Amino acid sequence: MTQLFVLGDEAEASDAPAVVLLDMPPGYVLFRHAHICHRFEVVVKGSMRAGDRTLGPGDVMEAKPGEWYGPHVAGPEGCTTAEVFGTLDGVFRVLAESDDGPREYDFRRGEVPPDYEPLL
Repeated sequence: MTQLFVLGDEAEASDAPAVVLLDMPPGYVLFRHAHICHRFEVVVKGSMRAGDRTLGPGDVMEAKPGEWYGPHVAGPEGCTTAEVFGTLDGVFRVLAESDDGPREYDFRRGEVPPDYEPLL
């Protein structure tokens, strides 16, 4: 399950900071991608494999706008993270690989990267 929290008085303001609580089941693969804003992510529960590192509760990852990360793999007990975005717009607009190379996708417009696996 994923939960979205928007900071500020206007829940739809595209420039408002936002937090996503991401609850990944065991073995879930978060596809390689980038966002259009600054972001950082804190592991809250469980573990996640990120490259050659295994991250656990309290570990932090960060990325600048356009900085690629992933794939990340949730550990055997799953993984819950809190991902803090500089803008709400940055939650939904991602860069990901396509058949024609990297491109921007906007989830609000129904644009879904080919490697994206939705969380139910």
